[in-house]
Amino acid sequence: MEQPKRVRIIKGGRAAQQDETARVAAAPKVAPGREVRDVVSDWVRDHRRRSDEFRRNYSTLLGEVGFKMPNFGGSAA
Repeated sequence: MEQPKRVRIIKGGRAAQQDETARVAAAPKVAPGREVRDVVSDWVRDHRRRSDEFRRNYSTLLGEVGFKMPNFGGSAA
C-alpha cells in the first residue's frame, strides 16, 4: 500500500503576516546593526564558496576538453 504524500501548507494573506509578526516578536533581541552584519557576512561567505566551486568546476571542465590555461604568473622561459 502506498504511503500518503506529505503536504506542505503555505499560508497567504493576513494569517501569514500575523505568523511572521509573532515569530519576529518572539525572536531574541539583537542590535539591528549586528543582525544586518551577520546576514551580509553569511551572504559574502556563501558567495565566495560558490564562486570558488564554480571556478574549480569550470577549470576542470575546460581541462577535460583539452583547453590549457595560460600561465600569467610563471616563468617566461
